[in-house]
Amino acid sequence: MAVVCEDLARYGLVLVPPSTTEYFELLADIEHRLQTRPAGSPPVEDGAISRISEHDTSGSAILVNRAQVAIATIAYVWSFSGSFGPGTNPSVLLPFGLDDRLKKRNAYWNTIFPGSKRLMTCDGLLIGDNTDVRSPATDELSHGGWWSAGGGSGCDRSKPLKLTLDGVFFVDGGFAGPNRLGTWEQTTFAAEAYLAFAALAREVRGKGTPPAEFFVHVQTLTGQTDEGRFPPPPVPSVYRPPDPEPIHRYEQHMVGWHILNLRKSLGDETAVARIEAWADAPVPKFHKL
Repeated sequence: MAVVCEDLARYGLVLVPPSTTEYFELLADIEHRLQTRPAGSPPVEDGAISRISEHDTSGSAILVNRAQVAIATIAYVWSFSGSFGPGTNPSVLLPFGLDDRLKKRNAYWNTIFPGSKRLMTCDGLLIGDNTDVRSPATDELSHGGWWSAGGGSGCDRSKPLKLTLDGVFFVDGGFAGPNRLGTWEQTTFAAEAYLAFAALAREVRGKGTPPAEFFVHVQTLTGQTDEGRFPPPPVPSVYRPPDPEPIHRYEQHMVGWHILNLRKSLGDETAVARIEAWADAPVPKFHKL
């Protein structure tokens, strides 16, 4: 079944469908690199290599980053399959609480370098890595373990499929795409919440206010409780523009949940100091292209 692609070629984001010769050349390189990854690389998604080896190319396309800047996150829609979602790790753009070693690993394994490519499948997999541009440095590899979600939701490859790139953030904060899934709002509202609470923590520590008062403010502003419950995320729709208000409430609530978890694990004094340090995180300047 043919795949229709709607990419963002004007921004250097190109989708190559399986109806082209280039697709199979790119696919062969992805398979080769998956089979020869260095020790310390993140685990490969279940079934990724066998799927390529069996030439199950239906319901897929290959994304090539021909921009001058690495990609940090992708939002996409597989029409007629009901699949959509982010393709990379948002912690690249929101590096709050991450040490320098983890930031460097994220910058290699959770981005798409200029010139790099990824196989995208309609069941939600994004296959490939930046080894097609350069090998990872020693401190970009893991000597412990990696966590990986893997898997996919499944889709009907017998029906017509269209892959649309809906929103892409580059590592410098630039954003491109129609944004029907609200990716712009999700990321920028989360960043605003992190930085706002970091500023509040700095103010509390500067005035010598008891740390417990900081957490009272957090619970008041976010609606969080000690139980740590949080609402389900707003459900996006490709048929109407995103509603910013529920997205804003949700992202603020999730940051509040993160803060209260830090309080439980670190105690009041240490948690407030850790949150204050978020103010110095290297967050890019977000802007629409």
